[in-house]
Amino acid sequence: MADNLARKVEFNPNEQRDPEKRQRQVLNHHNVAWTGFEKSLLVLGTIITIGLMTMLVSSSISATSAQHELTNVQRAVAKGQSQVGDLHQELGELTSSSRMNKIARSKGLALNEKNIRTIR
Repeated sequence: MADNLARKVEFNPNEQRDPEKRQRQVLNHHNVAWTGFEKSLLVLGTIITIGLMTMLVSSSISATSAQHELTNVQRAVAKGQSQVGDLHQELGELTSSSRMNKIARSKGLALNEKNIRTIR
């Protein structure tokens, strides 16, 4: 009865197997198919990355133009301050007592120190 249940395997030890005939299935565990969700996440991530890069370049250009504008304004302020300083110096030269005395003498006038009052 045991003979009926055993599988009949034909085995011929003299037979050599040809390696070319034998098909071997190679499994690559690193190459897995992409799901639709993963593809959509990849597309969405790419769109977000491109958008953020565009915003970064745009803000960089805006910052550079604002910096140039600030430099121009600072240059104009420095020029205005220089003009104000020049005008103060000219005012000091024009109102100096030696100049006033010189002009008064040329017109035939004399400065009397007793008549001058200093107001503080």
